[in-house]
Amino acid sequence: MGETQARRVRIDWVIVGLLAIACWLLFGHLDNGYLWQDEAETAVLARAVVTQGYPRAYDGRSYIEITSHGYGPGESWVYSPWLPFYLLAAVFAVAGQSTWTARLPFAACGLLSLYLTWRLAGRLLPDRRVQRLSVALLICSVPFLLHMRQCRYYALTTVLLLGICQTYLALLEHPRRSLAVWLSVLLVLLFHTNFGLWIPAVVAVVLHQGWWGRWQTRRWGWIGAIVVGLFTLPWAIFTYRPAFLGHVDPRRLFDHLEYYIRITNKFLLPIAAMGVSGLIVWCARRQVLMARLWQQIRPPARWFVILMISAQLVFLLIPDQRHMRYLIPTLPLLVFVEALWLVDLIQRSRLIGGMLTVLALFTTGLQSTHWHVPLVDLGYELTHAYTGPMEGIVAYLRAHANPGDRVKIPYDDRTVLFYTALTVERPSTFAEETYPEWIVLRRGWTPAAFFFGDYFRRIEATYDRIELDAPDVYWQNREDPGSHHFATVLNAPRVILYHQRPAAVSARMTP
Repeated sequence: MGETQARRVRIDWVIVGLLAIACWLLFGHLDNGYLWQDEAETAVLARAVVTQGYPRAYDGRSYIEITSHGYGPGESWVYSPWLPFYLLAAVFAVAGQSTWTARLPFAACGLLSLYLTWRLAGRLLPDRRVQRLSVALLICSVPFLLHMRQCRYYALTTVLLLGICQTYLALLEHPRRSLAVWLSVLLVLLFHTNFGLWIPAVVAVVLHQGWWGRWQTRRWGWIGAIVVGLFTLPWAIFTYRPAFLGHVDPRRLFDHLEYYIRITNKFLLPIAAMGVSGLIVWCARRQVLMARLWQQIRPPARWFVILMISAQLVFLLIPDQRHMRYLIPTLPLLVFVEALWLVDLIQRSRLIGGMLTVLALFTTGLQSTHWHVPLVDLGYELTHAYTGPMEGIVAYLRAHANPGDRVKIPYDDRTVLFYTALTVERPSTFAEETYPEWIVLRRGWTPAAFFFGDYFRRIEATYDRIELDAPDVYWQNREDPGSHHFATVLNAPRVILYHQRPAAVSARMTP
């Protein structure tokens, strides 16, 4: 093919404009709302890297608790890979520790993932409409933006997966040692970011090499496999356990499949609309929708995209847990397919294709009977302050707690650890009879039986009950669209905490 447009980095001013819009959507009001439990986990472990050199789960006062997996040597954190902690630790060391700096590197990875989506789409197909639509669909995807704005591994994993796809396809065209080394590095980094996505990525590369690889790429592939193995397998044997997959139940595979199809169609990709339109085109003209565009993609690249998407989606069915977050790194590949669908429709009918494109970009009209414009919700969040339960809890503890005080809370303990210097008791022992200076009750997280026992009656007798001006919503603010609050919840019950009376402390200390 020679040197094509996909291989040359030409300035596309439409893409520049889209990335400028993305900057506001990704970085705007990034400190709005405190870090929720999972975000705070990343931030607290990154702080441990800054102070102790590695993600230690104990800071001298409190543990970050993982009851089912335990800790590694030196109380090191082994529940999840370490690369996100070191990335954030570097930012903390330079820019200080805050909500904004905690989310900053991951939002930057989100912006980079948009650029890499454009580059990958250009490598696959020299059609600017497909390239631009791929980026635009991601920018208009509020679930994608919410995940990219999180202090969590999602954005970094997305960047690495796109980098692996881009580098591998370049290696197929130009079998060079530098590309093989870079591919090996990216695979190692992905392993140390999210090994659950690393496994299907490796499977896709290996299967594709066995099918389409030439002698030169296979030679570099063996060398790369040795390098990747040296930097991943010892760590996997040393730290990871079968429990990371949970208790795999074959009967749940269909439940997982139904879940991922449902949330994909509802929030990420209009699967049903794409299927119906394809059926209509076939019945009317006996033509396969998107076939002409697919044929313009070289077969090796085409099959690699199919393999990568398939491997990632199949592996999602295996772990015990299921979350939208597991789908997000694969979303740039999925929206590339959606862009092919829309461009094909535009080629057939500018009116119909254009209308469907507008609906796909800005509304939920192709995915839900409840029409709305998700970007309006996000825009409100970016321009209005959000107050969740942890804003109220942290503010009150900062104002009234004394150094050395202990606090008991059934959830969001990591958030308290990040924003205060208090000692936090392990959440798994919340129902055990202890009497710290502060006890925080969280609706939905405090066991119902707790309120009917003698322990709670003694708390009410010896503690002051304090009602905060903060909504006691179930989550502080998760990234999942079904759990995310774009605005402060006004009709929720208030957060309740208890402060031990000084007289009660003296009575307990008297023999």
